[in-house]
Amino acid sequence: MSLTVGGSHMLLCRTAIRRGSTKKTLHTSASRMKAIENQSRRNNLKLLTGVGIFGFTAVVAANATFVTKTPELVAVEEEAETVETEKVEIEAVEAAAVDEETAVAEAAQIAAEKALAAETIKIAAEEAEAVEAARMAAEEVAAAEAARIAAEEAAAAEAARMAAEEATAAEASRVAAEEAAAAVAVQIAAEKAAAAEAAT
Repeated sequence: MSLTVGGSHMLLCRTAIRRGSTKKTLHTSASRMKAIENQSRRNNLKLLTGVGIFGFTAVVAANATFVTKTPELVAVEEEAETVETEKVEIEAVEAAAVDEETAVAEAAQIAAEKALAAETIKIAAEEAEAVEAARMAAEEVAAAEAARIAAEEAAAAEAARMAAEEATAAEASRVAAEEAAAAVAVQIAAEKAAAAEAAT
């Protein structure tokens, strides 16, 4: 099937469509591809070798070459060294000052902690003394109260004993008085009887 419009041009397009593309690829075979990769590796190896040799040469040349110094350059270098030395000394002094300040601050903190601990111990001791004093005062009050109660009980017992003795003495006096009165009455009765007998 051919198209009349454009003739050979259309035939070429149909052929290209069947093949899938009008351009040919650059790499036509696997062997050519491998050869290109090998060539690229060799080029990379050459490049690395060149860079290594250049670096080695540059180091050797830098170490082997001596620069003649002018008096101005020597003065500038000495001044730079002096400035650097002074800077190092200043930094050392500042570091020592910071270390000293840190040590002083730590010592102050330790002293404050010790003072706080001593104050805490002192307060605890005072509280213990106060508790002990309160306990002793309570014991003294209890002992005084017990002594007072014992004294009152002793006084009450003594008063009861004396009252009992007085009651016993009063009873004995009463009995003795009754006996004396009975004896007097008996004597009077005897005298009356004797008088009556004598009268008869």
